[in-house]
Order: sequence, then C-alpha cells, then structure tokens
Amino acid sequence: MSVRTTPVLVVGGSLSGLCTALFLSRHGLDVTLAERHPGTSIHPRTPGYNARTLELFRAAGVEDAVRAAGPWALDGTGLLWAESLTSPNHRWLRPPNARGAQADYSDVSPADDAILSQDVLEPVLREHAEALGADLLFGTELVAFANDPGGVTAVLADRATGARTEVEAGYLVAADGADSAIRDRLKIDRHGPGVLENVAAIMVRADLGDALRGKRFVIGQVSNPGFSGMVRVVGDRISLHVRYRPADGDAADLFPAARCVELARAATGIPGLDVEVLDVTPWQTTAAVADRFADGRVFLVGDAAHVMPPAGAYGGNTGIHDAANLAWKLAYVSRGWAGPALLDGYDAERRPIAEITMNQAVATRTAWFGRANPSGTPETELLDEVSLLFGYRYPPPGTDGPLVEDPRRPGGEPGSRVPHVWLEIGGERLSTVDLWARGMVLLAGAEGGGWARAADAVARARGLPLTGHVIGDVIGGDAIDVEGRWPEMSGTSPEGATLVRPDGFIAWRTSDPAGPDAHAVLAGVLARTLDAP
Repeated sequence: MSVRTTPVLVVGGSLSGLCTALFLSRHGLDVTLAERHPGTSIHPRTPGYNARTLELFRAAGVEDAVRAAGPWALDGTGLLWAESLTSPNHRWLRPPNARGAQADYSDVSPADDAILSQDVLEPVLREHAEALGADLLFGTELVAFANDPGGVTAVLADRATGARTEVEAGYLVAADGADSAIRDRLKIDRHGPGVLENVAAIMVRADLGDALRGKRFVIGQVSNPGFSGMVRVVGDRISLHVRYRPADGDAADLFPAARCVELARAATGIPGLDVEVLDVTPWQTTAAVADRFADGRVFLVGDAAHVMPPAGAYGGNTGIHDAANLAWKLAYVSRGWAGPALLDGYDAERRPIAEITMNQAVATRTAWFGRANPSGTPETELLDEVSLLFGYRYPPPGTDGPLVEDPRRPGGEPGSRVPHVWLEIGGERLSTVDLWARGMVLLAGAEGGGWARAADAVARARGLPLTGHVIGDVIGGDAIDVEGRWPEMSGTSPEGATLVRPDGFIAWRTSDPAGPDAHAVLAGVLARTLDAP
C-alpha cells in the first residue's frame, strides 16, 4: 500500500467538498480530495447561488468564471406556478421574504446572485481548485479512517483498480453528503423536524424547442390531473420531482420508464413529446442538523452537517459558507499562524446558523408552496432574504447578541460581516468586501494611520497575512471612501479601526486612537483571535 501525506483530506467532491478544496488552496494550503464518483455531478441540482456565496467566489477569484459558465436569465421572480409548462394558465410566485429576479444587492454587496445548475458549476470549481494545486482524486473511495489526537489516518481505494493508498492527514473534512458514512462512524446524531416527504427525482431528456413561450424560470410548480410536482428545465434536460407516500404502500419503483414518459408529457403539456428517461432517484426532503460539526480532527460540512428543503436554495449555499468558515481556520492552524483552539470556533459559529437557516427553509417551503409540515414542527417567522444571507452573525464567545441583523443598517460589531463600502485604492475601485480576499485586513479611519502601521508591523513580525488600510479622503488615507459611508457603516471613529477575518467577519474594533502601545495592543488582539502565542 502506498503512503501519502496531506495537511487536509476532504472526502466528497460535490459542492461543499470542492469549495473546501478551493478555499484551502486559495490560502496556500495543500489539500487532497477523494470523491467516489468518476467525475463531478451530472444532475442539475441547486440552480441558485446567492450573492453572499458569490462574494466568497469573488474572493476566491472564480466569480467571473462562474457567471460565464451559466448565464441564466429569469422572468418575474423566477418561480413559476403553472397548469403545465406550456400552458398560458400560469403566474409568478411572489414570496413575501424574497427579492425579485431582477433585483440586485447593490445596497449591501458588490456581488449578485448567479443562476446556473450544479452540474455546470462543479467543473468550474474543480478546474480552479486544481489550478491552485489541489489534488482531486475522483473515482476514489474512503474505506477506513482513524481519528487520533495527532492526526487522521485514512485508507483510500481506487474504485477502478482496487489499489489502496494510506493517507496521513492533519485533518479530515467530511463532505460526503446527507447520508454521511463519516458522520455515522463518529456516532453523531441529528436533530430537527426530520423527513418531510419522499420524492422521486426523475431526469429525462426532451427538446422543448420554443414551447415554453418565453417562460424563463428556475423552479416550476406544476399542477394538473396528470402531474403535480416541481419541475426544472436545463437545456434539453427536464428534472421532475414527484412525491410518493410509503405509508400508503407507495415506493420509488412505481416509476418505470413508461410512467416517467407520461409524467413528463403531462408536466410539459405536450402529449406527443419525445422523451428519453435518463434516471430515477428516490430521495427524502429532510430538515436536520448534526448535533456537532466536529469530532477531534474531523469536521462536517455541507449536507453531512445539515440538510434542508430545497425552497430558497439554502442548503447548497449554506454548505459553501461552511467551507469558507472552516477553510481559513484550517489553513491558519496548519500554517502555524494560529493555535488549534481556533478550530473550536467552527462548530460554535456554524451550527447555530445552520439551525436558523434550516428553520427558515422549512418555513419558506410552507410559505412558497403550501407544503404541510409534520405535526409538532415549530412555526418560524420568515426573515427577509437580505438579512438571512448577509446579516447572520458569529457573536464572540461569552457575549450575548442576535444571530441575525439587518445588513442595511449594520452595527459594525465584532461577529458581524464587514459592511460593503466602495473604495478607491491605487486607482482601482474595490469594495471593503474585496480586501479580505488574501488574508486578514485592518481598516482604519481617516485619522487611524497608527493602527494601520501597527498592523503592517505585526504582520512582518509574525509572518502573518495581514494588511492595514486607512480609509479616508484623498489626503486622509490610501483607500478613498468614494461615497463617504465608512464612518457610519463601521460604527468607529476617524481615529479607530476594524479588524476583519479572512471570511469577511469582524474580529475586533476600537474607536480609540492608536497610542504608543498600538503594536502591543494589536498583537494581543490577534493572539486572542487566533489562539496564537
């Protein structure tokens, strides 16, 4: 058996796994990924990626490539309710908590949503992760692992040849999906409403030509005597989602090819449509969150950590946000910039947000599509979409505070996402959101140059990726506050400063001027933030 070593082994090469590998590589850390399937997804799942996700893609240098891969325009809200896909009897759903398909997020972010299918997105993530040096092993399965205090030892098997490799890794990231074998092996239970419904996902190929009559949508809810369920169209592929009830004796094998053809014709409203059945996969709409996201040197991300209904496309996006939170911490600890206790913050920060988002997904499913939930499921008040995507917070340990704020009226407090403010640096127009792309950043007010100089000095002394900027007018700093919004949005004084983590969240701020001990003060702040000596 051959042996290899890696700082981080990621198991699972779908969205959250690929993003973990991409983000780790962006931070300069070697990573190995094992995925049991021979390639990326062939199913057009998760068609919507929200603007917060695109901020993370922007920081990773892949935003433009993602947008170029799938320019998918929408009409109305992008949520269609119709008698059939070709019927003139249709309307656009207008969810009370969501922005319209044509609305942007320019008031809170430099990024915007991207609409493309998962099978189109994953190759882009794979290409860029590999370009940054990630070692992605497709067709490779995890067959055993040992989670020891000093590291993880795993055995991988090539599914084509059977050849086995022992991997000695510092950490293991479980991105192996909703039925995570790693989570089960660690005996991590889940909590939440549980199974909401059983669904047969039917994938067919059919050329609709111009029959959609200009309807451009991301999700279609179709209801007629021959078909009732959710429909998605990507090119010549149609994805049909049909509920069935095992309690009534139903089973997924009730969908032979002939019935799938009938369902596709009923859903499209074209009786003689030429249909090729590609796949039928049973799955369960489930809402559950793992009781813990970490066990020793193993961390859960994506569906291994949480599952939620597809309404709102929160599940896949939340997994990408998991990856961003975990990746910088793994990279900083592995590269010696932080102490191991920094990793304790992953579970403490991400699990409460996953619980909130799961509850919102369940409530969204009810509000948008009228789906009934199991008895005993608590009612949840819908948050507006902007607050849910950009306003979630990681309150510092030992502090009380809301887990969600309105990002349009930010407090600028530690634990919240740094507000979006347009700047001009060296003649280039950048957002404050762009400045943490390469590491930690300290943003000082127009009269806070002492803090910026202290940041540069600490960075040199510790070899830490930390950059200081002074935000002011042409005279007051190197970063020109184009719209004069930074003082109000940051909540600090012109003499103060804000320290931002590599995932865009505020670690510390002060309104005090930088005194002669600014270097020591900032060094202490970084030591507490990073659990570093």
